[in-house]
Order: sequence, then C-alpha cells, then structure tokens
Amino acid sequence: MTQNPYQEETIDIKAIIFKYLRYWYWFVIALAIALTVAYFYNKFSETVYRTNATVLIRDDRKGGVHRPGQFMGELDLFSPRHNLYNEMAILKSHSLVNTTVQEMGVKTSYYNIGRLVGEIRKTEIYKNTPFIAKFDADKVPKNKPFNVKIVSQDKYEIDLGGNNNSLFNWSSSANNSKIMQFGEEYKHNGYSFSLHLTDNYNPDSHNGREYIFEVNRIESLVSQYRSKISVEPLNPDVSIVQVTFEATSAQRAIDFLNRLTENYIYEGLDAKNQIALNTIRFIDEQIDVTTDSLYLAESSLQEFRTKHQLMDISYQANQLYTDLAELDKKKATKEVKAKYYDHLLEYIKEDKDFTEMHAPSAMGIKDNTLNQLVSELTSLYTKRSRLSMTSREKSPTLRAIDNEIKSTKNALRENITNIIQSNEIALADLRQRIGKLESRINMLPRTEREMIGIQRKFNLNDATYNYLMEKRAEAGIALASNIPDNEIIDSARGSGIVSPKKNRNYFIALVLGMVFPIGVIYLRDFFNTKILEKKDVTSTVDFPVIGVIPHIKKLVKNKKINLINYNDSKSPASESFRALRANLSFMASDKKSKMVSITSSKSEEGKTFTAINLATVLALTGKKTLVLSADLRKPPNYNELDVNKEPGLANYLIEKAKLEDIIQESSQNDNLQVITSGTIPPNPSELLESDKMKELVEQLKTKYDYIITDNTPIGIVPDAINLLKNSEIVLFIVRQKYTDKSSLEFLKDLSHKANLKNIAISINDVKIARSGYGYSYSYSYGYGYGYGYGYGHKTYYEDNNEDGKTSKIINNFTKNLNKFRKK
Repeated sequence: MTQNPYQEETIDIKAIIFKYLRYWYWFVIALAIALTVAYFYNKFSETVYRTNATVLIRDDRKGGVHRPGQFMGELDLFSPRHNLYNEMAILKSHSLVNTTVQEMGVKTSYYNIGRLVGEIRKTEIYKNTPFIAKFDADKVPKNKPFNVKIVSQDKYEIDLGGNNNSLFNWSSSANNSKIMQFGEEYKHNGYSFSLHLTDNYNPDSHNGREYIFEVNRIESLVSQYRSKISVEPLNPDVSIVQVTFEATSAQRAIDFLNRLTENYIYEGLDAKNQIALNTIRFIDEQIDVTTDSLYLAESSLQEFRTKHQLMDISYQANQLYTDLAELDKKKATKEVKAKYYDHLLEYIKEDKDFTEMHAPSAMGIKDNTLNQLVSELTSLYTKRSRLSMTSREKSPTLRAIDNEIKSTKNALRENITNIIQSNEIALADLRQRIGKLESRINMLPRTEREMIGIQRKFNLNDATYNYLMEKRAEAGIALASNIPDNEIIDSARGSGIVSPKKNRNYFIALVLGMVFPIGVIYLRDFFNTKILEKKDVTSTVDFPVIGVIPHIKKLVKNKKINLINYNDSKSPASESFRALRANLSFMASDKKSKMVSITSSKSEEGKTFTAINLATVLALTGKKTLVLSADLRKPPNYNELDVNKEPGLANYLIEKAKLEDIIQESSQNDNLQVITSGTIPPNPSELLESDKMKELVEQLKTKYDYIITDNTPIGIVPDAINLLKNSEIVLFIVRQKYTDKSSLEFLKDLSHKANLKNIAISINDVKIARSGYGYSYSYSYGYGYGYGYGYGHKTYYEDNNEDGKTSKIINNFTKNLNKFRKK
C-alpha cells in the first residue's frame, strides 16, 4: 500500500488543541511565573515620566513667518534665517543643555530608599528633600552615593562602607557607620561636606528613613540629560518642533524643558542684539573723536568772534562759505565711509569673526551688494558657531560652511576694493572743487578769510557729529525692536508615564506564558525521533493500526510478567487485546487458517508480550491457536504458559525431535498450544529458510485456526523474511516513546522489496492519560470493514489512577463532544 502523493493534507484542529491541552499544567506554571515577574518588574522599576513642549522655528523652507515691523532696510541683518534642522540640533547641543543644567541647580541628586519583600527601591526626591548637602565642589567625590539615615532632628547616621551592598544593610554595617550632627562638617578620605535640614523636614515622616544623595559630575549629567531629549518636527508642513524630555521626576522634567526652551529663545535674541551693539560701539568711538574736534572748533569760533567783534560776513563771503560747507559735508561723509571700508578690510585680513561686525547700512552705505555680502558672511559665521556645538571640527558640514565663508570673503574683498577705488575718485573730485573755492576765498579780506576757516571747521565737525548721532539713534531703535526669531508655542507639560508600562508588561507576560510552553512542546516534538502518537504512524505509512495496547503498570514493575489477567472484563489491557482480535478477524477473512507473524524493528518493543496475549485471547473464543517461537537467536520466555524450553523448533528442524514432541499444552487454555525455540543453533537463518520449515508450516496450518509466530526483530536480522512472506497477516509492533520513526520507512521499503501482504501495526505501551490515544480511535482498512474502539473508563490501565481528575475532565468533555458530533 502506498500513500497518494496528491492527497491534500488536512489539519486536525481538535487534535492540536487536545495535544497542547494535555500539558495544561505547563501553561499554568509558565503563566504564573511570567505574571509574577511582570508584577515585580512593574513594582520595582523606576517610574520614568515624559514631558513635551512645542517651539515655533521661523524657517523659510518650512513656510515660517517673517519678523513683523521691520525698521529700515538695513535692519534685515539683525534677523538671519536659520535651517530648521540646524535649530533642532542646537536644542540638543551640549552648551545649551550645560547652561540649563547649571541654572537648575541639579548638581546633587537625592533619593528616598524604600523596601518591599526584602528588595530595595530607589525613588528620586526633587525640591522637597528633607535635607540638603553643602560642599566644596573640589572636595567631594563625584557620582558616589552617600547613604544617610535621619535619626532625629539633630542627628543623622552616615554609612562609611566602601561598597553599595553595605550601604543598604545598616545592621550589618554598624561598624562602618557614624552618627553626625546636622550642620557639622563631615570629613572622610580627603573630602568634606555638611548636611542641613530644610523646611520640608517632618520628624514623624522622616525620622528613621533612609536616603541617598549623590554629587553628579557635570559632564556626565549633561550627557545623561542630552540622551533623554528628543526633538522632532510636529509634521512635515510646518516649522513647529516638539521637544520631549524623560526623567524620573515629573516636576524636574517640566522645569528642565521650560528652562531649556527659554534659554534657546533668548540665546538667539542675544546673538541678534550683539550685532546691533557692535554697530553702536563703532559709532560711539567715532562720536568720541568728533566730539573733541567739535568742542575745539566751537571754542575757536567763539574766541575769534569775540576778539574781532565780527558776527557776520559779507554776502560774497557767505556765498562762498555756503558752497564750501556743502562740499565739506560730502567729504566728511565719504571719509567716514572710508574708515568703515578700512575697518572691513582689516576684519577680512585678520580673519576675525564677522558676528561682531556691524551693518554697512548702519553707516549710511547703500551699496546693495556690500550689504548682502556682509549679511551672508555674518549669517555663515553665526551658523558655524551654532553647528560647532553639535559637530566635530572636521565634519563635512563645517567644512562646507568654511568653504562658503572663504568664497564669500573673496567676493567681499573684491567688492570693497572696487568701492574704495570709487570712493577715492569721489574724494579727489571733492578735494579739487574745495581747492578752487579756497582759492577764491583767499581773495577775500583777511578777517573774513579767517572767519570762514574757523566757521568751516566748526560746521564740518558739527555735520559729522549730527550724522553719527542720527545713525546711532537708528541702531538703538533697531536694538530695541529686536524680538526672538523663534517662539515657545506650548510650555512643558506632562504627557504620561514612559515606563514601566504596566498593561503592556502584563500582556507580554501573558503572551510569553502561553507561547513558551507551546514553543517547548513544539520543539520537543520537532526534534523527537520516537513514535508518540497514532498520527506519527498514519502520516508515514498506509498500513492500518489495528491495535493500541495501553501501558500496564504491573508489568513495568515486574518485567517477568507477560500475560495479563483476562478474568477482569473491565481491564483496558484485556479489552485492547479483544479489540485487536476483532480487527484481525476482518483481515484475510477468506483464509480458514491464518498465520499471524509478529515482528518489530528492534528488541523490547513487545513482540512476545503481544504474541502470547493475542494467542490467549484468540483461544478464549474457542479457536485452536498455536504460539510458534521463531526467534532462534534469543528465545523468548513463556513461563506464564507453563511450558518447557526444550525440545523446540530448532530441535525439530535439525531432526533431533519429532513434531508431537515439540508441541506443548498451555496451562491457560485447552485451545492454546506452544512450540518454543528450543536449543539455540549456530545457523538460525538457514534453518528458518529450509524446506523442512516450509513443510512444518503447511502441517500446522491443517491443525490450527491461528498460528501466532513470535519472530526476531526484522530491523536487526533478516531471519523472519520467509515466514513473513508466507504469512496471511504481518503484525508489526511499535512501542510508544521507544520505536524510532525511521522504522516505519524501513517497513514501507521492506513491504515493497519482499512483497509482503496484509501488513498491520499495533502500538504498544501507550500511556493513554498523557497521550492522544485516550480520546478516540477508529481503525479501518481497505477491505470494506471497520472496527471502532474507544476508552471511557475511570482508569486507563490496570492499577494506575494517576491524573485521575484530569482524566475525568477530558473523558467527560470527549463524551459530550462525540455526542454532539453524532447529532
């Protein structure tokens, strides 16, 4: 018989459920362990809180808004545009976080120590600590926990142990602890500090409690805070970012995030104000020089008028003076601009930071190209300064900005050179025109000439002074009108607990508690090479399974017992052999005499046990039955049948005994007779394949209804091949958890090669209560007949009532399920 390769394999859901249901206690234990672990994890894990804040970053690429109220075109310099992602990096920069941490005063951390089921739980205390530590930063170790127990309002106990384990066990570290007074300086191993009670101290709640305080190293604290910050755009279409921070104290997280965003906003404003202040400082320097010159010119003019009693000049002199004053004013403006150009060239030559450079427009320079180049250069320096907080010096981003700065400087140098040349041409023209007017003035009377010279010097300084004061006022207005580029939309607020997520942990524990046993059972079955259930047989071969013999505890305790008690009609073992007998009756039904050859793949699978019990149960029906021991290599033991070992089959085949001498009567039943193996011969295979053996079989078939041959294991030696080929039925014995699955493939190949017929399989030593066999069996074969057999007894095998409660539950469920299926 061969399996149909095109037959669709179906999945028996009910069988799978029952398979895993048999190990229900595994699931209970796994779930209990997993849920217990989840409970204690939730109980002892440090609670981490999350806070969020939203910040508007004005970014043209994201459609950010421009600063309202622009005052004068030149003030565009004070609102440089920044890239959104650069600003996000700045929010997490080391310098900004460091500044925030320093301002918050969280250099010392305080913790409350709690105990539960003998375990330690550490909880952070923020702002409401009952005491504070005062110390010199250079005289206290960093990142070392100090353990303190408050004894009374005046005293505390500090642990001097060198390891963390002793710090939590006060009783065992009594010799390493010291009683101190609050306010008293504590000195140990070169460091010192003092503890002071705060207004939060309450004797009733704090006395006897244990605490930890730890002085943090700023660098590690800043790194820790930075790792807990997350900055992400709110969505791709806007330039609003969400800043998230996680901490073990909800209030500390809120305070830190509020301080961080405020520092970020005002840091940008300070950078803008610095540019305006640089402009004002440059103008003030020029005003100081001009003020002195103006004062001297005014004094000279007053003194001249008083000395010569000359208050006015002639019309011609006045006309010349007016023209000269206008040219001097233009010349003064050009000279102020020339100073700015020289100042700008000096910045380029000395490679100074352009964030300190003031705007050309603030000096009245209207050259658009110059203003644009200075603005770009200032923006590049600002961008580089911010990126250097988060990037390495040799990073590609900084290198790209440095290259851009270099090219912009070259363009600016060339532009300034051209402007200076143009300015010199204009100044030369002004000087020439002033020289012509001065020649005409020299023709005037001496008094008027001197008067015009003094008045001219005064007016020139006065015009320069007024010009500078006007520009300073404009720069002051620009400074006052500066507002931050960015804006806090939502201040920090709590958004829930990050960990532990209790419901998620319980769910994971529940899943693991179910998956782990399933995985173990699956892997155990996957790597198992033994036959465990009926499906292992039916899925490999098409031979019918006509018998399932349950595990019998008495036989395990006493291996010499092979014959079961057939007087107990309710015994599952006796009923199983009756079922096997019934199934055999449907095989080779046209034969008057049937030879049933019993074999297996190896020894100890139950061949002899099956042979004598099958023969006994056949004899009980009145069938004349013979047990023929054909195992001449290792003769089986038939003590329960009360027969002698010799003479036997081997003695007959070597003609040392006659047929009537080797046939022995059994004490169990008058219809049961036995031929033992006899003397062990040196050539068992040749004897079993001899003509005399064939003649013996033919003679026995004329005398008996059933001949049960107990053969050698076919998987070890081939002695039984001829007997199997000449048998009406071949019964192959497999034993649960003992027989290899590969033996079935061997049986399949043997059936084709030896042309064996009517092969059937019996499964032996089945522990029904813990296997799939106890639920339902249905044996069928290709002869048009079938026999069904199921167990519904209180016990599954003789004298064995383990798993009784489980068996009752499964049996009742199975009965109800079968009733429903029949309906």
